[in-house]
Amino acid sequence: MVLAGQRKPKDPKALATLCAKLAAEKNAQTVLLLNIEEVDGAPASWFVIAGAQSEPQLRSMGEHIVSSTKKLDVEAPHSEGWDSMHWLILDYFDVVVHLMKEDAREYYKLEKLWSDAQFFKLSAGGRVVKYDPLKAKTKAGTAASEDEE
Repeated sequence: MVLAGQRKPKDPKALATLCAKLAAEKNAQTVLLLNIEEVDGAPASWFVIAGAQSEPQLRSMGEHIVSSTKKLDVEAPHSEGWDSMHWLILDYFDVVVHLMKEDAREYYKLEKLWSDAQFFKLSAGGRVVKYDPLKAKTKAGTAASEDEE
C-alpha cells in the first residue's frame, strides 16, 4: 500500500507522484505524469492522466485518491465528473488528476493536447521515469527511460 510510512507531499511533483501511485494501486491503465510548469497558459504544474476500463473502476480510483490524500492532510480537491463517470477531474490546484474511461481518453487525447509537456510514467518499481510518447507509439509502449527526475 502506497500510504505505509507516507508523509504529506512536500511539493506538486510529490503530490502528482502519490496520485499516480494511488491510481496504479487500483489497476489504472497507462498512468502518465505531465510536468506542465513550463507550458504557456498551463492551469497547473502537473497533470496525472490515468485510464479506467469501467465506471466502477473509475469511481474506485477517484475515491481511493481522495480518501488517501485526505489521510495525509492534503486539502480536498475540487472535483467534477462523479455523475457521468466518463472523465473524473480532481483539482488539487498545482496538480490536476484526470481519470478517464479509455473511450473518453482516446476521444479527448489530452496527451496530444499537452504534447509540449515533459512526460513521465511510473517504473515497475514505482519510480518516476522519463517517458517519450512518440517512441512508445513506434515501439508498442515500451519506451520508458530509466532516467529519474
